[in-house]
Amino acid sequence: MSVGEKILKARLESKRTQRDVARLTGLAVSYLSRLENDRLNPSLRSLTTIANALGIPLASLLDSGPVLEPRGCCPVTSSGRCILDQLNVRPPRGRKGTAGKSKTPAEGYSTRQLQLLRMCNFLLHEGDAETVMSLSTVIRSLRALVASNDQTTAGK
Repeated sequence: MSVGEKILKARLESKRTQRDVARLTGLAVSYLSRLENDRLNPSLRSLTTIANALGIPLASLLDSGPVLEPRGCCPVTSSGRCILDQLNVRPPRGRKGTAGKSKTPAEGYSTRQLQLLRMCNFLLHEGDAETVMSLSTVIRSLRALVASNDQTTAGK
C-alpha cells in the first residue's frame, strides 16, 4: 500500500474529512488530496504532521512491508548494485546525471523508477515464459527507440 493510500485509510478510519485534517495540520486541502491520490510524495515533516493530526504513529505511514517479491531476488542497477541499496539515494542537484564534477553517472532512482524496476523484477520472477518474452521484446524496443533518439539528437 502506498503512503497516499495509508493516509487516506487512516483519515477515513478516524472519520475525518480532508478539510478537518487540513485545519489540524495547516496543510492545504488540495495538497492532502494530491498526497492521497499519489500525485505527490510528502516530506517527512508533512508526514509527521499528518500522523500527529490523525493520532497514529508515523511508522504506520512509512512501513511499506516487504519490498522484494517472495523469492527475495534483488533487482540490480546498471552497475550491478542491489536496488534496495538505492532506495534513499537521489541524484545530486546540478548537472543532470553527474555527481559533482565527476564524470561518473549518479545512481539515484525516483520513486516512480523504483516502482518500475520492482514491477519488471516481479514479472521476471513470477511471470511465465510468454510474459518474460514479452517483457524482453518491450525492453529491446524501448532501447532501440532511445538509441535512435540519441542518434537524431547528436546529428543536430
